[in-house]
Amino acid sequence: MNLLVGHRAWAVSCLVLGLGCAWAQGGTSADSRVPMVDVHTHFQSGGRNQNFSAALQTALSKMDELGIRQTVLMPPPLVGETPNYYDIEHLRFAADKHPGRVAIMGGSSLNVMIHNTPAAEVTDAVKARFKARFDAIVAQGAVGIGEMGIHHVSIPAMGSQHAYESVPADHPLYLLLADLAAERGLPIDLHMDLVPEAMPLPAALRPNPLNPDTLAENAEAFKRLLTHNPQARFVWSHVGFEPLLTRHPQRVKQWLQTYPNLFMSFRVNKGHPSPASAMTPEGALKPAWLELIQAFPDRFMIGSDAFYDVGGVARGSGDPGQDTGLRWLRALVDALPPEVARAVGHANAERVYRLR
Repeated sequence: MNLLVGHRAWAVSCLVLGLGCAWAQGGTSADSRVPMVDVHTHFQSGGRNQNFSAALQTALSKMDELGIRQTVLMPPPLVGETPNYYDIEHLRFAADKHPGRVAIMGGSSLNVMIHNTPAAEVTDAVKARFKARFDAIVAQGAVGIGEMGIHHVSIPAMGSQHAYESVPADHPLYLLLADLAAERGLPIDLHMDLVPEAMPLPAALRPNPLNPDTLAENAEAFKRLLTHNPQARFVWSHVGFEPLLTRHPQRVKQWLQTYPNLFMSFRVNKGHPSPASAMTPEGALKPAWLELIQAFPDRFMIGSDAFYDVGGVARGSGDPGQDTGLRWLRALVDALPPEVARAVGHANAERVYRLR
């Protein structure tokens, strides 16, 4: 076959089959990478006058650079209407401007209600207000509910005022949320720093005064939430790099085997020797994690926790102003076998979040 004709035929095959093909003359085209869908991102909130439009341009630029086809923007799990507060109303413009590239979620207002309402004070009137707010979020185009916080430790690298928050996972409003989300077919994104049994606060977290000296066990209440409504789907964020280092592969395997409505999204800001870290300090995917992903290829997604700002990635994805966490996620997906890479990189997210 004539080389030029063969080259053109190969290009046509790539287009028809939707494949990303690297050209034979060397190098790797950006199109040859498995596309990614990042299901957990934020805008950096320096106040309600933050320039979210400029932050969106940063996000789109990084997405183009790293082969991220679509991102899911959401508010962080705030516990009060502080100056940094925002919810889905502040994100709608991004999805309106870039449908198919940006999807949005809401939930900080629901998180505030849960954390400020003792379980014993959840009346029918409180449930009605909660449901009304849930319906308002859904009406604005939410593809899921989140980020919701069950247990969120305060990280010294994030500053002394980085929130500590804790509420029982089987709080009545969380059980109501599970029912509401199941009825609408919407996943719930959860920040849940796992404490399998009571433990002293790790030394690395002691500089922040907001953290308690002892962390209370929270696994049993979480199990009750997961079983309350089997039709509710939960995406447990930040696996692969989390501060308590409690989600090691064997434990993750047990949770996935037991709860078929549980999914997990990877955040891999940097490698760590602990088994709970998915990547080595040198940037390779650890064999135990590769084996686990291959055992559950339909249950993992990527969720960088990047906070996009005017000048770059503000935090949550490596050093301030850097995108190292995003690049580690790219390396994780690229390390997987092709079919598994497509599932973890984008197909699972498209299915669970019903993305266009």
